[in-house]
Amino acid sequence: MDAENIVISSVHIDYSRLVGREIHLRTEQFPSHLLATRVMALTDNYLVIDRSGSCGRIDQLVAGQKIEVLFDYKGEPVKFQSVLLIPRIGRLQIPIAGEVCPELQRQFLRLRMEHDVRLTFFDETNIGHVRLNKLKWLETSTVNIGGGGMLVRIPTFIGSEGYMALHLGLNEIELPTLLVGRIRHRQHPENTHNQVGVEFIIRESCAEKLPRNLIRNLPLKMFDFDKAGRMTLAEYLTEKYNKIISIEGNII
Repeated sequence: MDAENIVISSVHIDYSRLVGREIHLRTEQFPSHLLATRVMALTDNYLVIDRSGSCGRIDQLVAGQKIEVLFDYKGEPVKFQSVLLIPRIGRLQIPIAGEVCPELQRQFLRLRMEHDVRLTFFDETNIGHVRLNKLKWLETSTVNIGGGGMLVRIPTFIGSEGYMALHLGLNEIELPTLLVGRIRHRQHPENTHNQVGVEFIIRESCAEKLPRNLIRNLPLKMFDFDKAGRMTLAEYLTEKYNKIISIEGNII
């Protein structure tokens, strides 16, 4: 199925359930940051959002710029495109688009697989002052995994933005010891740990997906995972495990 054809009409979405909840924005003004805010009210066909949050970046947003609005719909990350409005009363308003689409457009098979991994979180601030071996490492397990990323259980709260160093521990194939992961979304299933969607960053795309100062502060060996390694991982998983839960264009 073509991922571009998967859309959900806004007519079928109860946007009033977003009031008081966190959503995220991708903006032209801050392209390298995923901004977190809350929906304060639903007025006609507009989301009214909180101006605080995201280190003051929400309050700095300029009207008229194109934005992407990301939120959870039935436990899945979805998004729509809109334009930010700031009426004279000063409230930030987002017109609701007619359709939303999945946030994640899969390029690789995702396989349901519980596999032990080790990881640690960092951001642009702490990675410049703390060595990786001084960060708190966590042992947890995946919900699913593919060549491009994974859904992993996290027993503690984490922010909507951030990165991780991770060790997959797949000894049957030759992969770098450490990979860089970028947090893409969070899920909060009932009666279980948080689940975090992680994209594996490859060497060829790190410059466009990671802040420059973060790349500068990470060891070079963190970027040994490349297109060839990603394909090796994808082929290994496809061959070893047959229980496919997601194909490109399908939502997990």
